[in-house]
Formats: sequence, C-alpha cells, structure tokens
Amino acid sequence: MSTSTAILLLLAGIGFAGTQFFGMLSVLPDDSVKTDLAYLVTPMVSGFAVCLLSLRLINLGRSAMLHLAVKSVVLSLLIMVLCYLNVYFAFGSVNDRLEPAILSGIGLFSMLFSMVRLLTMISRRTGTTFQRLPLHTLVFAAAAAAIVSPVLTLAAAPVPPELTTAGLGAHLTPYILMFAFAAGLFAFADRYREDDETKQYKELQEKELRYMSLFAQNPDGVIAFDANGNISDLNDGARKMLDLLIGQDAPADTFEYSRSGDRERLFEHYDRALHGAAEEIEVSLETIDGEPLHLILTSLPIILDGRFSGAYSIAKNVTDSKKNQEKIRHLAYHDELTGLTNRKHAREYVDLLMEEANPSSFHLLFIDFDRFKKINDLFGHDFGDKVITRCARKLHESLPSGSLLSRSAGDEFIAVLPEDSDAGYIAQRICDEFMMPFRVGQQMIALSASIGIARFPEDGLDSETLFQNADQARYDAQSRGGGRFAYFDRSRAMENHERLILERDLQSAIENDELVLFYQPKVDIRTHRMVGLEALVRWNHPTLGMVPPLKFIPIAEESGLIVPLERWVLRTACLQTQEWIAEGRPPIPVAVNLSQIHLMQTDIVENILATLEELKYDTRLLELEVTESAMMHNEEQVISILRKFKKVGISVSLDDFGTGYSSLSYLHMLPIDCLKIDRSFIKGITTHENSRTIVEMILTMARQLGLSIIAEGIEYEDQAQLLRELRCFTAQGFHYSKPVPAEEVYACSYSDSSIVS
Repeated sequence: MSTSTAILLLLAGIGFAGTQFFGMLSVLPDDSVKTDLAYLVTPMVSGFAVCLLSLRLINLGRSAMLHLAVKSVVLSLLIMVLCYLNVYFAFGSVNDRLEPAILSGIGLFSMLFSMVRLLTMISRRTGTTFQRLPLHTLVFAAAAAAIVSPVLTLAAAPVPPELTTAGLGAHLTPYILMFAFAAGLFAFADRYREDDETKQYKELQEKELRYMSLFAQNPDGVIAFDANGNISDLNDGARKMLDLLIGQDAPADTFEYSRSGDRERLFEHYDRALHGAAEEIEVSLETIDGEPLHLILTSLPIILDGRFSGAYSIAKNVTDSKKNQEKIRHLAYHDELTGLTNRKHAREYVDLLMEEANPSSFHLLFIDFDRFKKINDLFGHDFGDKVITRCARKLHESLPSGSLLSRSAGDEFIAVLPEDSDAGYIAQRICDEFMMPFRVGQQMIALSASIGIARFPEDGLDSETLFQNADQARYDAQSRGGGRFAYFDRSRAMENHERLILERDLQSAIENDELVLFYQPKVDIRTHRMVGLEALVRWNHPTLGMVPPLKFIPIAEESGLIVPLERWVLRTACLQTQEWIAEGRPPIPVAVNLSQIHLMQTDIVENILATLEELKYDTRLLELEVTESAMMHNEEQVISILRKFKKVGISVSLDDFGTGYSSLSYLHMLPIDCLKIDRSFIKGITTHENSRTIVEMILTMARQLGLSIIAEGIEYEDQAQLLRELRCFTAQGFHYSKPVPAEEVYACSYSDSSIVS
C-alpha cells in the first residue's frame, strides 16, 4: 500500500469515527454518551477497517450487479456490527428488537448499493475531480453518508420508557429519509450511466465513421476477409484492381489472378494472415490485357475480444513506381544518346566475367576517335551527337557477335570481345573502317580511331586494373599519331604513367618553387672568354628527382602552362643576373627561350617590359631565343612583336636555325640579331662534307645579313678548331661546360674572364 493511500484511509477512518460520534450525539442526550479514550478510539479503528475493506471489495470487479450487491451486503453487515458495538460500549446494552435492525439494515444496504454503484461508475470516468463527480452530486452523497450514523444509532440504542409511546411516524421517519437518499443516489448513478453510454455510443459511432471513411476513401485497395477467408467487403480501389485483373466487380478467388511465379507466395501470405500473422509482401500480377500489375500487399489480422475474426489486406499499386525504377535503372546503365550500355554497365559486366567459377580469357578494347573535338568546334555539338551515333552503329557492325559495346564518355567507347576473338584483327578492322570518310547529313566526315587493348588475366586480375591498362594502351596508340591500335605494354605504361604524373604535378611545381634554372655559357673560342649565358629550366620533382626539359616542356605546351613557366624563367634569370652583378661579376647577357605559344600572346611585350621595369633590369643584358618554326607562324604578328623588343634594346636570336622551313627570301625581313646553328649540323661538321658545306653556307648568309652567329652542340676540340677556321667565333656546348646551377657558373671550370678548356 502506498503512503498516499494509507493517509487517505486514515482520514476516512477519522471521518467515519466522527460520523459515528456526532451521529450519536445528535440523537441521544449528552449525559448518556461516554467520552473516555477507549470509546473515541474504537470508532476510529472501526472506520479505518471499514474503509480498507471497502477499498478491497470495490477492486474485486466492476461489471456484474451480483458483485455489487455482495459488496453492499458485506459492507452493510460490517457497519451495523460496528455501530451496534459502539452503542453497546456507550450504554452497556443495545436495542434487541428485530424490526429496527431489519429496517436499518435494508436502508443501509440500499444506501451502500447506490453509493458503491455511483462510485464505481465515477471511477470509470475521465477528467478532473469535479468533472467526474459534479459538486451537487458530491453534496448529496455527503448528506446521504451523514444520516447513516444517526439512523443506525437510533435503531441500535435502547429505547427509554418515555419514548415507547411515540407514534409510528416518529419511528419510521429516519428510515424513510434513508431510503429517499438511497433512491437519489441510484438516480444519480443511472444518469451517469446513461451519459456514459451516450458518450461511448457517440465515440463508437465516430470511430466507425472514421474507419468507414478510411476504408472507402483509401486510394489503395482494401479487402476485408472473414474468419473463414471469404471476402466480406472491399473498397473502390480494390474493385478497380480486380476489374483490371478479371474484368468484373465480383472476385472469385484472388489467388487465381497472380502469375505462376507469385501464386504460391500469395497463397502462403494469405494463409499466414488468416492465421493471425501480420505480413507484407510484394507480388506481380497480370491484367486481362497482359500488362504487369505490381502490388505491395500488407495483411493485418482483426482481433475482437481476444479472438481472431478476420483480416484486412491493403493492396498498394506500385506499377508506376516500378516502371520509374526500371527507367532510372536503364538510364543508370545506358547511354541516352546511342542507346548503348555505359561505362558502369561495362565495368559490372567485366566483374561478372571475372567472378565466374572458371573465368575465360577475354580482350577489353578502349576506343577513342582522333580529332573529334574539331568536328564539335566546327559544326556544333548537335552535329557532333549525330556523328557519335553513326560511329556507334559502325562500331557495332565491326564487332563480332557476343561482344559488348558501351559508350564511356564523349567520343570514347569500350568493347569486350568474347573468348577466342582475334583482338588485333578486329581492332585493325575498326581502324580501317574509320580511315574511310563517311557521310553524316550533308557532310563527309573523316575520323581515325585509336584503340588500346588489354587482355584478361594477363593485363589485370580486376576490372579497375584492366580498365586502367586498356586506357594506357589507348593513350599509347594516340601518342604515336593515332589511327592505330596498341596492346598494353608495361614498359610503355610506366612511361605514360610518369607523363601523367608530370601533367598532374606541373601546376603545383610552378607554385611550390620546384623549378630551378641551370645556365650554359656561350664562349668566344678565340679567347675562351664567357660572352653570354643561356638559362635552361629543370624540374626538381619531389618523387621523380631532376626531370629534364624534354620530358615536361611538351606537357607544358599542351596544357597551356608554358606561358607562366617561361615568365617564371625570365624573372628568375633576370634576378640571378642582378645578383651576380651585385657580387661584383661583370655584366653578361642572359638568354631565355620563348615558345611559339608564348610568342602568340597578345600581351607578351607589355608583360615582359613590365617585369623588366619592375626589376629595373638593363634590357641590353636580355636576349630572347625564338625557334625557327615559331618565327614562321603568323609572320606579320611575330615581326611586329620582335621589332618592339629590338626597339627597347632586347636582342633576338633565331634558335635551331636550319631545322625549320623558313624561306631564305623572307629571312632578311626578320628583326633578329643572331643565328644559332643547330647542333645536328655541328655534330657531323668534321666527318661529313655536306654538314660542313651547310654550315659554311649559313655563315656566309649570316655575314651578308649582318647577323652574329653561335654554333650549338660543340663537344670536341676538332669541332671548335674547324669553326675557328670558318671564322665562327662564338660557341656553346659540353666541350666548354654542361648546364650548371647558378652557384657553379663562376666556380671552378672557368674564371670570370676566361673559360678553361
């Protein structure tokens, strides 16, 4: 028992004792009632016992009238016994007449029956205290409880002789009053019962209406089954579904409308549902038109009073959702333009081939079309899409049956050839097919295909490696000029991998000061004095070490990084020259190379002059070396640019002279100061008469044009001696010094004034 319950029972016991005491005082003379401690405590203990027993009895049950009557009889007997005991303690005797005891007992029973019934009904109600037991009912019940003790005391107390002559009305009035209060309590209980029943009926009716609305208005199909599995009701959604399945409203046997593959599952589902299990499954049915109907069935048992009485089955039509999922899946694995599968599908297809119990060998082809970008640029992307579509058809026709053709991206395709296919023959057939021009719309298109071939398992045991190696082979085919195929070669792959690393890291190399300048002297072969320097860039890669320019300069030109790279070289070379002068070294011109791409920049003059002005650099100490092929590209623009350089005192040299295709008649118009004879002619000058003749011709022509001459690639003394005889007095090459870092230029190989041979 909780503390709060004990306190309430104690208070109730005190109240009951007070009712007994004051009830006796109200009907008996004051001098006839004892007021000692024992008499006062006894009613209190009795009241506590009555209340405790009442609590236990009320909790025995609430529904049956028999239980209610039994509770009332027990409480009536207990209260009468306690009341007669109190009277006995007070007077030493009690009224032994039977009529008052019967009347008071019947009245008390009626009162308690009505009171317990009222309290039982109030306990079922919800809300606050005064909502469950209104004030007027509470006052009436309190008044009814208050007359119990006086009436029982009158019935139990011994009757004095002077009262025996009283009339019958005086004796019956208290009992009539008790019956009246009992009738009033009974009426209150009936009223609350009717109110509660009305409220419950309305709530039940509202729930039923809500259920019917949920049943009827549910967009999904709802089918009600009885306990025997027969369909007892279905809503409009279910009727529409059945119309699609059988073409009529009345269903016969739902299991007959499923496809053979789902019929057993559907039967098992409903069998479990009709045995009280809740379950959800997805099934595929077939309409009378042969169209698929995908449903998600959720079946729930109906439990009433603890017994299974049927089941509800909710059928949700997910056909459109399934179609959308299939469409999304198709888009996820197919190329929208060509209708071919895409790279993702090809990758998963290769994975499946590799995961077979005994995987067979096969070839993977990566196909890329050369010069396709020019078609897009020239005719637009819409026309380019038509070309791609035509290429896809031509590729499909060129592949053997059983092959998989997928479009990877742009103009790249992937083909997986079946086992025992001659990959080289097929690849060559594709190359030959695209060597011939073909018509798209009103245009004749000429493309060439570059194809890389990798073989499983030799070139990769997983799809990622195999794809990577096939792509490496394709890159190898393109780097050889395109229009051909190449098998994966590990040595070539290493070279290509290194090139990819350089392409990736070149931008950060410029930003992170990984580039360094080496300097190669230009020497007067008569005096061995250093008359100039050429700045040559090197890349100190963090993992590959020192990278020569022949490896990364072409990459810089292809990626557009050659311009910021050459600007860095120009600034660094000028700063180094100023540093040498500050150290007391004699001022010597330094030459830097300009690529064709850099030379075509519209702001090249302004940018270089701005750098020189910022550094306060003497323009006479700067020489720009331009290749012959760069000179001949857009001659008018080049001439205009070079004239601007000469105007501010910057000298210009024509590098690698003799290897290009310049017109000798056009040469005299170029605003240059020096010709550099290419090393290919110097290499054979002492052994091949033709090389010597060409060098002599270049020297004669340069003198006629008033140009200075530098011979590149001097490696031996006999070459230097012959050039001295031909009156070419400026040379550059390993015979004098290889390119060295800035700190070694003035170190030990030669002094400030001469070159040590």
